Amino acid sequence: MIVTFKSKASGDLIYFKDVALKLLKLMGRDEKIPSALFTEDVATALAQLQQGLNAIAETEQEKAAQTEAEQANKGQSDTGKAYISLNVRAMPLVEMLQKAQKKQTPVQWE
Repeated sequence: MIVTFKSKASGDLIYFKDVALKLLKLMGRDEKIPSALFTEDVATALAQLQQGLNAIAETEQEKAAQTEAEQANKGQSDTGKAYISLNVRAMPLVEMLQKAQKKQTPVQWE
C-alpha cells in the first residue's frame, strides 16, 4: 500500500506504508491513515521526527560499524543489496514539514 503526504507548501510525497507508519510514529502520531497535522502541530511533529531520526542514526552507525568489522574478520566483501536508511528516506518529509511550518500550512496524508 502507498501513503501520500500532501501540503500546499510543497509537492506530494509517496511512501510505502511500512516506511510511512514508522515516520508517523516518530512524529508522535498514531497509525491512522488518512489523517493530517494542523498548522499549529507541524513544528512539534517536525521536532519529534528530527529527534527520532537522530537517535536512529546513532544506532544505525553502531550496527554498520559492527557489521563491517564482522565482515572484515570473515574476509567477506559487501555483496548484498544496498540498504537505504530511514534517515535518507525521511529527508523529503522533513523538508516538507519545514516548508509547511514556514508557510503556515497543514500537512495531510492518505
